[in-house]
Amino acid sequence: MKTAMFLTAMLCVVCAIVSAAHGRPAQVPAVNPAEIPAERYITVRDGHLFADGKRQRFWGVIGKVHGSANVTPEDSAADRAAKVEKARKTTVALLDRIQMLGFNSVRLWAGFNEPTDYTPGDGSPADDVDHFLKLAAERGMRIWLAGMNDVGVATPADAGVVDEPATAAEWAAAIASVEGGKMGIRNNLARIWDPRIEALGIRRMTAVATHLNRHTGLRWCDDPIFGVWELSNEEWWMRRMLGGEWQKLPPFFRNQLISRWNAHLTKKYLDDAALTAAWGKLLPGETLRGGAVLFAPMAGKSLSSTLINDANPLAKAALQGLAQEYDRSDFSPARAADVIEFLLDLQLTHKLKEAAAIKPLGRSTTLSPMIFDTGIGYEIHSQYLHQHADAVAHCAYVNGRGPAFADAAKSVAEQPNEQQRLRVLQEAERVSANSLDVGNPGPIETTTGWINWLRKPPGISQGVPWLEQGKVPGKPFLCYETQIQQPAKYRTDYPLRIAALASIQDWDWVCWHYFGDGALDTITTEPRPWDRTMDITTGWHPQGYHFTYDEVQSAAMRAAAHLFRSGGLLPAPTPTTFVFGRKALLDVDSMDYGGSFGMAGLDMLQTAYQYGSRLVIDPTRADDEVRGPVVSFADRNTHNPYAPTPEIIFDWKKGHLKIDSPFAAAFTGTPGQIAEFPASAVRLSDLTITDPPGTAEPVAAERFVAFSLYSTDGNPLCTARTASLLLVSTSFNSGFALDEKGWPKNGGSTPVLVSRVGATIQSPALTGMRYQFLDWNLMPLGDGVVSDGTLRIPAELPVFLVNLSR
Repeated sequence: MKTAMFLTAMLCVVCAIVSAAHGRPAQVPAVNPAEIPAERYITVRDGHLFADGKRQRFWGVIGKVHGSANVTPEDSAADRAAKVEKARKTTVALLDRIQMLGFNSVRLWAGFNEPTDYTPGDGSPADDVDHFLKLAAERGMRIWLAGMNDVGVATPADAGVVDEPATAAEWAAAIASVEGGKMGIRNNLARIWDPRIEALGIRRMTAVATHLNRHTGLRWCDDPIFGVWELSNEEWWMRRMLGGEWQKLPPFFRNQLISRWNAHLTKKYLDDAALTAAWGKLLPGETLRGGAVLFAPMAGKSLSSTLINDANPLAKAALQGLAQEYDRSDFSPARAADVIEFLLDLQLTHKLKEAAAIKPLGRSTTLSPMIFDTGIGYEIHSQYLHQHADAVAHCAYVNGRGPAFADAAKSVAEQPNEQQRLRVLQEAERVSANSLDVGNPGPIETTTGWINWLRKPPGISQGVPWLEQGKVPGKPFLCYETQIQQPAKYRTDYPLRIAALASIQDWDWVCWHYFGDGALDTITTEPRPWDRTMDITTGWHPQGYHFTYDEVQSAAMRAAAHLFRSGGLLPAPTPTTFVFGRKALLDVDSMDYGGSFGMAGLDMLQTAYQYGSRLVIDPTRADDEVRGPVVSFADRNTHNPYAPTPEIIFDWKKGHLKIDSPFAAAFTGTPGQIAEFPASAVRLSDLTITDPPGTAEPVAAERFVAFSLYSTDGNPLCTARTASLLLVSTSFNSGFALDEKGWPKNGGSTPVLVSRVGATIQSPALTGMRYQFLDWNLMPLGDGVVSDGTLRIPAELPVFLVNLSR
């Protein structure tokens, strides 16, 4: 035995020497996860995220933030080693960059769709990602694993995944009938009820979770770097099902669903008499005997031929006496409620089954929060699913340009009820332009223009809210994506508005879309790698949700990151709770987008900004209840200012957001001659803005800025050892131009033209601090020591960031 152990040890040494000689690190020995202290893992305590004995808040980047070796089979050993070395350097540079920008987490999409084994240093995609995870963990970062439903396709050969020979051939034929002879598993509607697709998904998700990172010696499911496990991304199953999308599936899967529906009704009502009493009537030929009840109503019109199990002779015979098409008005609200109830139960049962399979796999999957889906925040069925998971995850995006209000409001009168008319009216108010194009008089002003969100009542909302109201008592709230779409003249306000809302509502994680592109693999070889054209949306695809090369927004995002992560802003002290009961959950009007929550729901957006808000779906009660004060929908355009805490004020009639706490002074919008911040003892004055020649949209006359003096070490400004300063306005690519309708026709190119801001900042906390001016590529522009608490930022310098230390 001793000889065998000795030979094994010698073999490991030899392998390590050989691997090192070929530029590959030796595989790290497997780690016993039981030896990792439980407090290292992200856990939920008191409705928030905790690790290392304290509450954690995360500011996350979404994107490709690691290098790719891109090796090929034709590469020589030397070529492969050089590519891997370059990829490793790129990963380090990207991690340096995103941490400098204030990020402490990543929402990860890469590396898990098809888990593969590898040898450390082989330059494979799995090697690249796992090496990135190792470095990120060493820096204390955390990972949110996104979209585990993205796990390949089902093919006819997968019929044996479930031992059910009687239906195997039919199932395989149904898969083969789809274009390409295969079905994607991600967002597959039938996955919720088909045992085989469900089992395939769970099997492959298990493979993702149990993948061994050979750089750390830990399976992903045991690695404390993973802080959130996301079963699916934007599945939005209930909305798609009620919209009738399931009717496009092959008949085999439709018939499965309708059989389940009839079984559900039989179990609930037992016989036709009880079913008729509940619904008021049945259609000709409908009967529970033999499963001949149509799966209806849906939100819109449906062909009766797709609503019935055509493999069932009794049901097929019933079709002879039916109309060809039905819509909601043909059925009672009670029948619609049963459709909704059936689908809710079907979805929740599936998600709980997935969670039960993945949760026990490892220490991270067991201890850290798992979410069931992401998004669709103003849908009661979606929110009902979210509140059964460990945490809630919603998103929101906004635009920088919009139509004239009259154009946006054209569809108000077409809506089916008063709630939907008011909802669409609010949407028109939110999305329409309110700042005419400076220097471009003419038709553009009547069709479209810039949106200055600070001159509207507060809201990260372009209609019904997706972010403001979804916070559930006792559960962490996670913003899984957000961004303002370029072009947006006034975009530097957006990060501070997110930080304010996140503080009011006491969020736990904010993720930003999107960082990275293929050009980042060259950043280690360029002297000024960040001087590139900003992404501007000029077509149907929103390229402008990227901020990688956006200097002014990145500066504002960094300030907002520290405001949020430090917990330096108070949450709303006594949030109003909106409770919705069974009637609201099963309301036929909830089948329509924006039709959830009824009239009471229209109060949620503005209430969140004045009092904070919480949302509970309680099917054990019949009716709704609002616990606490509200800002009513009727008062949405008169209430001002919104002041949820002594530290945060939205004064939309003056066009600004002001934040003043011991940890930071912040302002975005149009200040007066002097802005005072008593709580932080900060004063902003002598503001100047210089527009570069050729800029598409001068901003100097508007004096629109984003400013913050903020602590970066978690201490109040008066005792902070390190701090930073934000002072920016806007920027445009050279050559940026709008077409005759007011939409971008030319996104422009480099150089990016930045409107520079100068100002005098005064604070006793600044006295004796050393300052350093840095540009967008972090090149020094000047430094010194602050005397008498006064620091002047010159508009003549291309200042991206001011770092302060003592």
